[in-house]
Amino acid sequence: MKNKLHLLIYFLRKDLKAKYAGSALGVIWTFLMPVIQILLLWLVFSTIMKARPYGNMQMPYIYFLLSSYFFWLAFLEGTMRAANSIIENSEIVKKISFPNIILPITAALSSYLPHILGFILFIVVYGIETSFSPILLLVMPVLLFQVIFSLGVGMILASLMPYVRDLGQLLGQALQGIFFLSPIIYSIEAVPEKLKIIFYLNPITYFVVSYQKIILLGEVPSFSYLSAIACLSLSCFIGGYFLFHKLKEGFSDVL
Repeated sequence: MKNKLHLLIYFLRKDLKAKYAGSALGVIWTFLMPVIQILLLWLVFSTIMKARPYGNMQMPYIYFLLSSYFFWLAFLEGTMRAANSIIENSEIVKKISFPNIILPITAALSSYLPHILGFILFIVVYGIETSFSPILLLVMPVLLFQVIFSLGVGMILASLMPYVRDLGQLLGQALQGIFFLSPIIYSIEAVPEKLKIIFYLNPITYFVVSYQKIILLGEVPSFSYLSAIACLSLSCFIGGYFLFHKLKEGFSDVL
């Protein structure tokens, strides 16, 4: 176990260094790209489409957007990179005997680190503008379960991708659909009642609404939301772990 932990830390450091190797701006891209995306979303949905936060809350739309957007970016990047981790490291997987499961885990975790830094910066500014509430600390367990959920999704996709290469073509479209069917750029209150069932079938909705309630409303998410988050995360992680170990033996044959 100790050797696996050292190996995970080694690959995590290696991945973070390789991520910006040869780039003139280096780690600055980590913050620059999300800033550009946020500005575009703010312009379109706040200025043009007049999207508003919960109810009649008098709050800048940018706060509403940032309360969950960094977490979405972390999930998006972590899922994409974890899904391709086995294929992208095919030479290592075929030639070296080591715990391959470290590859999707490393890809997912390294994707979270820079976006969490962006969220911390947002919380500092938000705390100065409003008033810091101890309830904000509840973001941490929700985030922990999101990381566990991401690892589970990453292991599932990483184990399937070598066998079903077309999955890579569908993944980008699926994630785009998940984004627009999550209350990230508009509140769940804005969704017509007859369509809400679709949103509640989307696991990301439970994380997003929980972040918004904690950060914007200063409320503890309902028991049903927290239960859904815990069950989804743990079942996905356990399922992903066993599926990966069941399919990993055939990686060398299909890569």
